Amino acid sequence: MALQTTLPYFARPDLLESVTRLLLSGANVTLFAPRRHGKTSFVRYDLLPALHEAGWFAARVDLWRNRDNPELGLVEGLEAVAYAAPPRGSLLRPLNLSSLRATFKVPGVDIQGDWAPATGPTPHPEASLENRLANALHLIAGRGTHALIALDEFQALAGKGSDNFVAAFRTALQDVEGRLSVFFTGSSRDGLMRLFNRAKAPLFRSAESLTLPNLGDSFVDSRADYLEAVAGIKVDRNALKLFFPRLCYIPLFLNEIVRILLVRGSDDLNAAVQEWYRAKFDDEYAEWFTALQDVESAVMVWLATSGQKSVYTEDAREAMRQYMEARVAPTTSRVQTAIRRLTGEQALEPTGVNGEYEIADQGLQIVLSNAVNQELFRTCGSRRAA
Repeated sequence: MALQTTLPYFARPDLLESVTRLLLSGANVTLFAPRRHGKTSFVRYDLLPALHEAGWFAARVDLWRNRDNPELGLVEGLEAVAYAAPPRGSLLRPLNLSSLRATFKVPGVDIQGDWAPATGPTPHPEASLENRLANALHLIAGRGTHALIALDEFQALAGKGSDNFVAAFRTALQDVEGRLSVFFTGSSRDGLMRLFNRAKAPLFRSAESLTLPNLGDSFVDSRADYLEAVAGIKVDRNALKLFFPRLCYIPLFLNEIVRILLVRGSDDLNAAVQEWYRAKFDDEYAEWFTALQDVESAVMVWLATSGQKSVYTEDAREAMRQYMEARVAPTTSRVQTAIRRLTGEQALEPTGVNGEYEIADQGLQIVLSNAVNQELFRTCGSRRAA
């Protein structure tokens, strides 16, 4: 989607009040929501500025900045935060995000306030990740004001190979308890549960868990207001409100449709929605979907269109057979092989119930379910057969 129009951020004051109340009580907080529901925007535009104004040092580190090695990504992000230095007296100055973004260019890291990269000491190249981690946390906690680190996509550390690192992280957090708070976010409920259940320590067990609430009619009205104010476009508000649930209440997707209306200069919501469906599928998913094996694509279609999560039932395998246009339904072992590959690619994730899965990317689920009616799957199948 090449649309560049920037829509104003929609603040979440009620959620901010809930989170800050918990943080000020001394609790760490875990916020769950599927991808693209606005966790990162809430952290950047609501939480970090509010804590900065309250006198805290506040920063965000995205563990997906290095998805192949989240341990290293976390350490490097924390070091970027730990070694950043404020200009003299900057903590007393008004917030200046434009200055921050012009000077602090570390991917996946946000620091609230007028901070800049330090030119001072760097970690010893032979130090272990665990030692670097502990040192960075101590530096952050030792700034003389209470600190908060928001860790985006914390479930990236849920792999069993990260157990020792997570244990070291837990110990390092205990050492700075009372001086540093942590705000965990995650888009995989299963990953977060596995991680926190294995990490049996007070700082993890005591983290207060919140679920990001869906935005409602007031958000939709704000988008309609923007269309009318900026371009004089009077979209059907009721239709827009009825359509938002079909987008799984994902604000990014509604914003993308609003951008299409702006570019078209039209109030034709249906045309904009159809353009969005096709562009989303073609630009983000078609190539990946075309490369799937027939049973893999059948699994994806079943989960996207059936409303079911079980993939091994007779009904599920019969629906897969019909999609594959095969004479017999795929065997359980063949479906299991497909599930193993799709979960490995993070296209699917387990729900926590044996034999049940869901599509990890809600955008993919939305466009796949729509593509059934648009016969886009058959086009993909023709490409695959060719």
